[in-house]
Amino acid sequence: MPPRRRQKPQTAHARAASHRAAPDPQNLLRIAAALLLLGVLAAAATARATPPTYDARFNAQWNDGQAELASYDLTYPRYTQTHTGTAVTVIVTEPHNDAKRVKSDRGGAGSFAALKMNLVEDFPTGVYDYNLMTSVFVATEHAGALGPGDVAKYTFSSQEWCGQVWQQTAFRPQDAPATVHTLHHSYFESEGDAKQHLPHPDHGFAEDALILWARGLAGPQPELGHSVTAPLFRAAAIQRLRHAPAAWDTVTLTRDSATQATAQVRSDAGDRTYHFTLDAQGMLIKLERSDGYTLTLRGVDRMPYWGQHRNADQRRLKSIGLEPRGPGKM
Repeated sequence: MPPRRRQKPQTAHARAASHRAAPDPQNLLRIAAALLLLGVLAAAATARATPPTYDARFNAQWNDGQAELASYDLTYPRYTQTHTGTAVTVIVTEPHNDAKRVKSDRGGAGSFAALKMNLVEDFPTGVYDYNLMTSVFVATEHAGALGPGDVAKYTFSSQEWCGQVWQQTAFRPQDAPATVHTLHHSYFESEGDAKQHLPHPDHGFAEDALILWARGLAGPQPELGHSVTAPLFRAAAIQRLRHAPAAWDTVTLTRDSATQATAQVRSDAGDRTYHFTLDAQGMLIKLERSDGYTLTLRGVDRMPYWGQHRNADQRRLKSIGLEPRGPGKM
């Protein structure tokens, strides 16, 4: 028989390597359990946030050939004070041209169904007025990279006695579905005319559509008592009036109850919290933001307002809590 080889004693380095190669089974079990728990929590979080449902009930209310008009008492923080004024929301469905990202003249091929909200805000600051308008377009069906409940576009304009600014932001356009395109014009020399392209993160939402989110008409919808955290594209008014850049902030959206919702925004332009109060039918009756911005419902009605442009039609303003303007009123 050949002589038996003598094994060399293990060095300290070899013993350490051998120990590393054979992990403690208990540690492996603990790691596996932790990973499993994380997976379960992630799945639960995903299950608690779903897109809005644009079903027969939605169609009966929003595709009736009319628009919802609502007026609100407004307080707006500006120049270290809050100023009182009036706001109006106009919410209506209309076809949206996917390539041009504008209202479609005819609908059909190349367009998708959208829910539009116009928010008009008028308030004085001392002698002179601010007149703001924000338009938000939310896809109510799949359109390219957009899914139901996603924001397709918003525009913003500010007119005040010093000058004007205007901004447009398109989300996931056809030619660049992973991006956000922003274009703005300003009378300020430091801003001027500019374009900016930013990446669009998964599940990104827009701050300017939070009113629609609170009403269950846009964005990720968590179950009652639950929250979802998502990237949030900064509101146009915050960008332009605070001279802050276009950017993605982070929001935690909470469905506190059937009539209460909260959005907590973390941002290098200033953290802010929105509290929404709804009625039993899902109408927004109160919005309070932590910087002093508020909306309080005055009146609401549905009407085909675009055909009601005669002087005599001003009587319809009473149904939404407004009065006709006259000489000496701004």
